[in-house]
Amino acid sequence: MANPFLSGLIASRLQFRKGRSFSATVIRISGISVALGIAILVVSVVIQAGFRKEINKRIFSVGGHLSLRQFSTGTLYEEAPLDGESPFLKTLRKMPEVASVQSFSYKPALLSNEEEVAGVVLKGIDADFNLAAFQQNLKVPAKSVPGEDEIWVSGKIARSLDLQDGSKVVAFFIQEPPRYRKLRVSRIYNTGLEEVDENIAFVSLDLLREINGWSSGQTGGFEVFVKDFSKLPASLASIEKNIPYNLGAESVTQTHSQLFEWLDVIGRNVLVMFVLVAIVAGFNMAATLLIMVMERRQMIGTLKALGADDGLIRGIFIRNGFRILVWGLAVGNSFGIGFAWIQWQFQVIPLNPENYYLSSVPIGWDWISIFGINAGVILISWLVILLPVRIVNRIRPAEAVRA
Repeated sequence: MANPFLSGLIASRLQFRKGRSFSATVIRISGISVALGIAILVVSVVIQAGFRKEINKRIFSVGGHLSLRQFSTGTLYEEAPLDGESPFLKTLRKMPEVASVQSFSYKPALLSNEEEVAGVVLKGIDADFNLAAFQQNLKVPAKSVPGEDEIWVSGKIARSLDLQDGSKVVAFFIQEPPRYRKLRVSRIYNTGLEEVDENIAFVSLDLLREINGWSSGQTGGFEVFVKDFSKLPASLASIEKNIPYNLGAESVTQTHSQLFEWLDVIGRNVLVMFVLVAIVAGFNMAATLLIMVMERRQMIGTLKALGADDGLIRGIFIRNGFRILVWGLAVGNSFGIGFAWIQWQFQVIPLNPENYYLSSVPIGWDWISIFGINAGVILISWLVILLPVRIVNRIRPAEAVRA
């Protein structure tokens, strides 16, 4: 029967006496490869989580998880008015999946500074708008949504029209009869999301009600925030059962499909990288233990001649294998988490916002995924380690001692 204490003692002696042997070099290379792979995986996971977290925050700062609207002409920005006091809203707000509901409306317009003109889509927002989330896009915090004579424009729109805080612009509405309003730029925002910053300007919902000839309670649609975004498809299906037949529900993953597909691609790349690192780590561990077993054939033969069973001898090499693995995990996690912390604190690696939506590499501390990576590598390595040590059973004491 194998003696764990004895196998541990012999494994420890081997570990500290590896010296300059060939197996010692292989052990170092194996440990470094495990550490490097783990470090790369940890950094990849926290960066992927950072991108998902930051982009979600930016998207949800300008709109909800779901939008409910009815369309009169079939175009995206021409809406039929909805009653802001519809009975279904009480049911909607009480649903367990729903966190909050806010009113909104869209209206195409032309903005002019008397010299240049830019086409935009005005988004009307009311007092129920999630202003706290939107503050991250503003250099100067806002205490309330825009007044009826105010407009919030993006940095891109401001640069194209040479606008600053306090600048005057004229908004032209192409309809019958045509209408216009003089507005003051009260805030300049930046989300980093190209499709938002290039097209959307925020105004008071009351202004669009006046332009559209709606009553004070009417709105273009409702944006819904759910409590658990990871369960969005189920929440969407539940909400669709509780809204009138003439309303359409659309999720943010549909309206911003390009962004979420891009995030999914990043996630798949991390998964592929994990598989590759696990395979390489397992192969290195197997090769290292095989070399160690073959290099110690005489020792194995001697131990067998003294009465040691195969289980005890296998335990010696399995323990050495796990010591290499643990060293690689400890060093790899230390370097990976350390690098991520430096980036998190000091943003040492910048990005081009036009390509990546963010000005620096984001970090998201996804500890569950980090733990899963380590557990997965340990499991795969354990299964692989068992293969080379089986060769111990085939070593005969007489042949090994004479070798």
